[in-house]
Amino acid sequence: MKKQEPLTIEELEAQMESAFQEGEATDLALFLWEAIGRFPEKASIARIYLKKVLRNPDIAALSLEDFKKNAKRLREGNEPEESAKHAALGLLLFPKDRYLSLSIVDAAEKLKRDEWLAPAIEPLGEPKPDDVVLQNAIAALAQKTGDYEKSYRIFSRLNAREPENEQFIQSLSAALVGLSRWDEARTMLEKMLPITQEPKAYLHRLTPIYSNLGLDVEKALETLDEEFFKACSTAKIARAHADIRMFLQDFPGVIEGLQAEYQFKSSPEVAFEIAEAEFTAERFDSALERYGVRFEAFPKLDWGRRDLPSYRGEILTEETLYVWGEQGIGDEILFSFFFEELERRVRHVTVAMDARLIPSYQARYPNWRFIDRLDAPDEMTKADFVCPSGDLMVLFLEELVAKKTAFQWPLIQPTPQRLEIVQGLMPPKSRPRVAISWRGGAKTNGLIRSMELDDFVNGIPADADFDLISLQYDEGHEEEVKAFGDRRIALSGLNNRLDIDGVLSLMKCCDAVLTVDNAVAHFGAAVGVPTYVILPAGQTQFRWKSPSLKQLVFPKVNTFIQDTPGSWSEVVKTVWGQLLSDLQGDDG
Repeated sequence: MKKQEPLTIEELEAQMESAFQEGEATDLALFLWEAIGRFPEKASIARIYLKKVLRNPDIAALSLEDFKKNAKRLREGNEPEESAKHAALGLLLFPKDRYLSLSIVDAAEKLKRDEWLAPAIEPLGEPKPDDVVLQNAIAALAQKTGDYEKSYRIFSRLNAREPENEQFIQSLSAALVGLSRWDEARTMLEKMLPITQEPKAYLHRLTPIYSNLGLDVEKALETLDEEFFKACSTAKIARAHADIRMFLQDFPGVIEGLQAEYQFKSSPEVAFEIAEAEFTAERFDSALERYGVRFEAFPKLDWGRRDLPSYRGEILTEETLYVWGEQGIGDEILFSFFFEELERRVRHVTVAMDARLIPSYQARYPNWRFIDRLDAPDEMTKADFVCPSGDLMVLFLEELVAKKTAFQWPLIQPTPQRLEIVQGLMPPKSRPRVAISWRGGAKTNGLIRSMELDDFVNGIPADADFDLISLQYDEGHEEEVKAFGDRRIALSGLNNRLDIDGVLSLMKCCDAVLTVDNAVAHFGAAVGVPTYVILPAGQTQFRWKSPSLKQLVFPKVNTFIQDTPGSWSEVVKTVWGQLLSDLQGDDG
C-alpha cells in the first residue's frame, strides 16, 4: 500500500467539525490526537474540542483498562483503523500510555499512516535497554523517515541482543539497503536461507538486491542453489532449494525439493504444497490423489458435514447432495466451474457458499438451493451425500481435460437489477474503461504477488488513454488512490469487499480487468470480461500456471508472468501494451 499524503491542520480541523456534528466520538478523538501530536503550536481549535470530549461523562467514566481492552480486541481482529481510533481516545485521557501508543504504531504500519508514528512514539521518551518493542518502533520510524543510519544502529543492537529474531534480521537488511550497502545486505540474507523456516521471504528481498548489484537474477539464484542447496541434505536446505526453484519457475525442481523436505518431516502442509506444484507441472494423477491432505494441513477448512456418505461422482436422481465451500472466495469460484458437470449428474443439490456469491449462482442454477456457509441450519442441510467443493475438481478434472470440455461462458452474471443501477451511475464513456487491482495480501505470499500502484500504472503506454477504476478491496485503498493523485484512476463507489454483485456489475460496464492474482482476477474470469492477470515468478499458482487447468477453467483469461524474478517493470509494460492492442483491435 502506498503512503497517502498526511492531512494538513486545516483538513484535520474540518474533519473534527464533521465528526463532532455527526456524534462520532472515536473519529473525533483520532483527528484530535493527530492534530495535537503533529501540530502542537497550531492546535488551538483541537484543544477546544478536546475539552468537550473530556467533559463527556460516558467517556470520562471509562478506565485505562477499558481502552486497552478495546484496542487489543480490535488489533487481534485486524481492524487497524478502529484500533487507532479507540487508542487515540484513550490517549486523550491517559497520555503517554505505552500500550495505547504502540497500538497506534501498529495501526500506522498497517495503514501506511507514517505521520502517526512520531506523535505516538516520541512522547514515550528514551526506551529502556530491555524495551525491545519500543526500540523496534523507534528504529522502524527512523527507517521510514529515511534516517537509515539511526535505523541501522538500533537494529544492529537488537540483532546482537536477539540474533535469531528474523524480524530484526530482515529490518537490519532493509536498513543496509537504505544505505546502499548492497553486498552486506545480500550476505546477511543469503546466510539465513539454510536456517529459516521461510526462505521465500528472504528470496523476495534478495531478488531486487541482485538487480541493484547489476547481476543476472536468474543466474545468481542458479549459482546459489548449485553451491549450497541442490543436495537437499536437511529439511531446511531442501525447502530453500524448493523455494529457489519456485522463483526460477522450475516446478519439477520445486517438487524435488519439497519431496526431499517431506522425507525429513512428513508434514501435511508440505504434502499439500507438493500437490499444488504437481498441478502446475501437470502431474494430475499424483496431485489429485494427494489433494485430500489439505484437510490435515488446514483443519479449519474441514468445517462441513462429515456425517454423510461422501459423493464419488455417481448419478443421483432422488437423493440430495450437500456441497460446502471450503476455502477463500477465489477458490470457491474456481471449484464452482465444476458445478456444470455436477448438474449433469445430480438433480438435487444444496450448496453452502460465501453469501456474497449466492445471488449470481442462484440465477445460474435456479433448481439448486444455496445457503450462507456461515449460517447453515440443520434443517436446510439435510442430504444423503456430502462433497467439499474442492473434491469436485478431484472427481472431474482429468475426465474434463481429456475431453477438452468447454464450459458455458460466462460462469455467472450480476443480477439484472444491480447491473441496471450500476450502469445508470456510470458517466458516459468516452474512452476504454479498465478495472484494476494491484495488491493481493500482506503476508509473504501476498507481498510477492503485489505491487505498488505507481509500478502498476507506470507501464501504461504513452499513447494510451484509459479510464481506470479501482477494485482494490483492502483497508486504506481509497485513501491510497486519492493520495496517488492520478486523475485517470477513479474509485468504484462500491464496497469492493462486500458488494460482490455491485463489483460484477461494474466489471460488466468495463472493457477489461487488469489485476494481480487475487479475488478480482477470479471475478473477472467468472463474469466473462476480458481479464489480464499479472503473476509473480515466486509462487506456484496452479490455477493460472497449469496449462491444461487454465485452458479448461480460464480459457479467455490472459496471463503474464514476471520475466525476471522479483521485477514487475517489464511484465507490466507487456500486459498494458497487449491490453491496448486488444482494445484497439476491438475498435477496429
